[in-house]
Amino acid sequence: MKTIKLFFLISFIYTSANAQITEGNWLVGGSGNYSSQTFKFDNGEKEKRDVITIKPNIGYFIKDKFAIGASLRYEKINRFDIYGGGLFSKYYFLEVDKTFNLFAQIHYDYVNTVSPLERGDTSISSSYYGVRVGQVIFFNSVVGLEFAIEYERGNLGSGNVDNIKAVLGFQIHLEK
Repeated sequence: MKTIKLFFLISFIYTSANAQITEGNWLVGGSGNYSSQTFKFDNGEKEKRDVITIKPNIGYFIKDKFAIGASLRYEKINRFDIYGGGLFSKYYFLEVDKTFNLFAQIHYDYVNTVSPLERGDTSISSSYYGVRVGQVIFFNSVVGLEFAIEYERGNLGSGNVDNIKAVLGFQIHLEK
């Protein structure tokens, strides 16, 4: 009985999914991830930190399968808070009517890091840029769930950080 229910569920998802990745449509959603990073500082020191990142976004399809947009960024790294925003472009590789699709995304984020110290808060501005590749599963004509791998490099005031992350995203595709 469970096999029959699973078959009908998969059939329903497959037949009802019609991705809205066509020119003139909007993309609203976000992504999040958890990572454990090793920071390498200019003075040779290394430090391991746990990082939680949340990135809401909004985009617009300027052509079929190609969107550009903006995102906000919040990260919590041990005792540091990072706030920022950035730009992205995303391209879907398969046809627009596929239930599953592959995508690639590049982004640039400008961020401000706030750190509590004994003599008050300090603030450092920096930037991140990265590449994300993954797969999206469209549950219907509007909702997509993304699974991706991302490489990101950050230029910090006291050094650089390189990250490889597994990212989970949720997107809503709004029609014209």
